Amino acid sequence: MRLFLLRHAHARDTWPDETRHLSARGLNQIKKLFSTLDKSMFSDVVQIWHSPYLRARQTAEEFKRIASIGAPLVENAFLRPADSAENTAKDIAMLSSFGGDLMIVGHNPHLEQLSDILLGSGSDCGKTMFHKCTLAMYILSEAPGVSSPYGRWTLSFLISPCVLNAEDFDS
Repeated sequence: MRLFLLRHAHARDTWPDETRHLSARGLNQIKKLFSTLDKSMFSDVVQIWHSPYLRARQTAEEFKRIASIGAPLVENAFLRPADSAENTAKDIAMLSSFGGDLMIVGHNPHLEQLSDILLGSGSDCGKTMFHKCTLAMYILSEAPGVSSPYGRWTLSFLISPCVLNAEDFDS
């Protein structure tokens, strides 16, 4: 199984937070990020989970469209910024034996904490940094078990628009 974590792209500074739309800059970030990728790597994605926040849904929709991913979008109410990354890791572990790849589109600090858990660093270490529109791919190397309840994961790559163009740097 491969797991893709994608932080939402840049959004407009409006209120309330949950209904912020992607900005033109955010749409450009998604296009720039995807231009560096081979869309065939997403051919086995069976679901795209996204948070209920508008900017995450719009990022998921745009990425799905550009990458020609046939998988359904699934809103997950537990992918908000302050939600439990450990619970998300448990959900991923339960699905890992069913085959197919999963993409999750969400927010910080949730994604950074989830990444740290999957890489065995715990949820409060701050080892992984997700700037806006950062995409990471993890490969399940060992199924979940007694000694590793979330499975063992390897980070295959992490790429952010900020490395493609310094003006896109945004935490």
